[in-house]
Amino acid sequence: MRKWHRWAAIPAGIFMFIIALTGVLLHLDMIRVGHSPPGHEDQAPPPVQPMPAAGEIGPIMARINAVIAAHPEIPVTQVTLNLTGPAVTVEAGAGGAPGSPMLKIDAASGKLIPQPPVEPDFHNVLQDIHAGYIAGWTGRIISILRGISLIVLRITGLETWWTMRKRGKKKGLWW
Repeated sequence: MRKWHRWAAIPAGIFMFIIALTGVLLHLDMIRVGHSPPGHEDQAPPPVQPMPAAGEIGPIMARINAVIAAHPEIPVTQVTLNLTGPAVTVEAGAGGAPGSPMLKIDAASGKLIPQPPVEPDFHNVLQDIHAGYIAGWTGRIISILRGISLIVLRITGLETWWTMRKRGKKKGLWW
């Protein structure tokens, strides 16, 4: 069991080092640019628009379908109605990681709201590395595998500790 523990510790240690390093750098970058942590902003919440009436939903969906049909390069599997902000907007896309392709549409006019491209600044690159988004699906699979390696590390560590404790080998333990 100690061998399993040792081999699970190697990838877990490498990835935990990357996660810890990018997490610290993300916080330092937020301090550098003067941002407060999420949820601690002093800004007033954006205004909330009223829900469109039942009779307005049909025309809104027709406008959304027209915009989606004009952009076949973006696969749409989910549509989100956003009531916050100065106007009711609709976001249509495949979902997924932040920054994935999506259409933002003004619900009243049916016009596409152009999204400015996200510049790959230091903070966004660090966030993509930290979350595993930089490698796409491979990064997500690696994130799952590193979680599994931490579970294996935890179980094998407890088993090794329990075996040593039962044998009375208390020397070398933390206490």
